[in-house]
Amino acid sequence: MKTLCALASLSVLAACAGQPQGLTINQLETPTHQLTERRRLPIDFAGVQQNLFRHAKLCGDTYTFEMVPRESAYGRVVYRPTPDAGWDRSVVLSLTLLHNRTINVKAYSYYAGEMDRVHQMLTAMMKPELCHADSSWENKLDVGE
Repeated sequence: MKTLCALASLSVLAACAGQPQGLTINQLETPTHQLTERRRLPIDFAGVQQNLFRHAKLCGDTYTFEMVPRESAYGRVVYRPTPDAGWDRSVVLSLTLLHNRTINVKAYSYYAGEMDRVHQMLTAMMKPELCHADSSWENKLDVGE
């Protein structure tokens, strides 16, 4: 009986250990969780924000644009499946505004298999009138680099 209780307790603890309790944005935005990167996209933060509003109106998909606190050259586009979802369930596009008013983007997700969502988010930023993932806007300058 003691062995059975010990095994049951151990399995409960193991299940709890596998869950990302309280994952922070700094823990998410690491190479371990990076899905992809795009460089020199021909858009700035104002354009991203305008396109996301337009996309939400046309397609109903809502992505949040937010600035990194105390940093004028860094922002994020965030997808949350529910309003109260933590960083472990979110998909994040980390944006860096460059001196030539283009942006670099790195995509992060705690869970694998989110590339479709990343493509939808990038399309919403670059082609807000399209309600599906599309790659016609892709920056061809980076091919082969």
